[in-house]
Amino acid sequence: MIITALVPVKNLDDAKSRLANVLSANERRTLADFMLSDVIEVILKISNIERVFLVGDKQLPRKPGTFIIQEEFNNGYNEAISFALEDERVASSDAILILPSDIPLITAEEIKNFIANVPKDGVRIAPDRDREGTNALLLAPPTQIKTQFGKLSYSKHLELAEKYCSNVKVIVSDGIAFDIDTPEDLRDFCEKINFTETYKFLKSNGIVARLLS
Repeated sequence: MIITALVPVKNLDDAKSRLANVLSANERRTLADFMLSDVIEVILKISNIERVFLVGDKQLPRKPGTFIIQEEFNNGYNEAISFALEDERVASSDAILILPSDIPLITAEEIKNFIANVPKDGVRIAPDRDREGTNALLLAPPTQIKTQFGKLSYSKHLELAEKYCSNVKVIVSDGIAFDIDTPEDLRDFCEKINFTETYKFLKSNGIVARLLS
């Protein structure tokens, strides 16, 4: 089975605007870049993921081991996925794994578990910590359902999948669930001493100490 990973990436200059009260523009941009690197590093460890595609606009950073699908503009998460599906390399896959770029605590074991024994016709969903958003979505085939990323996407994906697909599985996984969107998320992350490049950046630049003081 050919599984392709898709990581939609927002323009880094606009990334993580909800952290503007605690991080400077340059800190937010650098944070977004390190989180993306951490996510990619883990995905590339999974041997049965055929290719990893980053989908974004002209400022999309190049990362070793990945392929670029360049949009003219950042129009949104769902639009990025629809655009990627126009690429034959993605569309011809047996399944696609969609992951966000802001889950630096994700592990290879979590991904392996999430994509294990993928059926030819199925949907797998992993929610965020609040059980509102979707932090991993596997579609087999790639057009199984239309993605619903945005507010309350978890319930929307689940409802749509159960309506059109007989093989639906929800997988709750701590690393996948931990995204960094708000100052509270960032503080929670800083409290979790870890070996990600994201944490090293936050620690070495004094941001961990600043946020936890």
